[in-house]
Amino acid sequence: MAQYILRRLLGVLLSLWAAVTLAFLALRVVPGDPVEAALSQSIASQDVLERRRAALGLDLPLPVQYGRYLLGLVRGDLGVSWLGGQPVGLLIGQQIGATFSLACTGMAVALVLGVALGVAGAAGRGGWISEFSRMAVSFLLALPPMFSGILLIWVFAVLLGWFPATGQGDMRHLILPAMVIGLSVAGGIARAVDAGVGDALAQPFVRTARAKGLMPFTALWRHALRVGFLPALDVIALQFGFLLGGTVITESLFARQGLGRVMLSAVLNKDLPVVLGVVVLAAAVYGLLNLAADVVHAWLDPRIRFGI
Repeated sequence: MAQYILRRLLGVLLSLWAAVTLAFLALRVVPGDPVEAALSQSIASQDVLERRRAALGLDLPLPVQYGRYLLGLVRGDLGVSWLGGQPVGLLIGQQIGATFSLACTGMAVALVLGVALGVAGAAGRGGWISEFSRMAVSFLLALPPMFSGILLIWVFAVLLGWFPATGQGDMRHLILPAMVIGLSVAGGIARAVDAGVGDALAQPFVRTARAKGLMPFTALWRHALRVGFLPALDVIALQFGFLLGGTVITESLFARQGLGRVMLSAVLNKDLPVVLGVVVLAAAVYGLLNLAADVVHAWLDPRIRFGI
């Protein structure tokens, strides 16, 4: 098991390096001058712009800039924001708590709704419950977060007045943003659970358990769900990593602080160190969550860790 985890960890580190490299190169070839963007509101002369580029190291060859960034990254230094002058690590640290709480709450909503719809679709195949479940999943997959967010604000904040229309504040302010995120993620989880549990219910070990007199719900809970839930783990890990990377639309719609709004501001202002910092964080989170999902896979299915 330790060798399996080590191999997967090396794969995570390789993926992180590839993500950082691609993001670094892509941001360097984007049209536009970041220095001019940062000083767009001033009347700085060309000499001032050149000195600013030299101070930021933008006058150095691209391989030197890349090497400096990787060296700083190994030391845990994400650089300094070109716009505000704050360390990128500090800036991300100030916002990650809001995004983390929103991501966890939204994922809890998505898991409850997604697993319920997926199990209903798989267990009730051929009946009206299964058809209703799959129609609901198709609707959720096609539902844009912007539309669902505006609809929830109009119904629950404007018409009924049950919840605040903004997302910054106590737990009551978190409910509507979490519902928006939960609805946007639940469809993918439900589709994966439906496929996995449906395949498990058709396997001989489930039919054998039923033949021995096990009740349908017990056979589903003890046997089919444990095996059928495995394919959904990868979907859950990917979606949770996406949420921790910052939910731009939801945070902007509900005027909530978080990594999504930081990323949006950094992109608009060409604040490349902040953009790279969020990309590094998102890639690391994706990698670690996928590693955790693989470990759970191997723990539940010995064939994986033994390479059978």
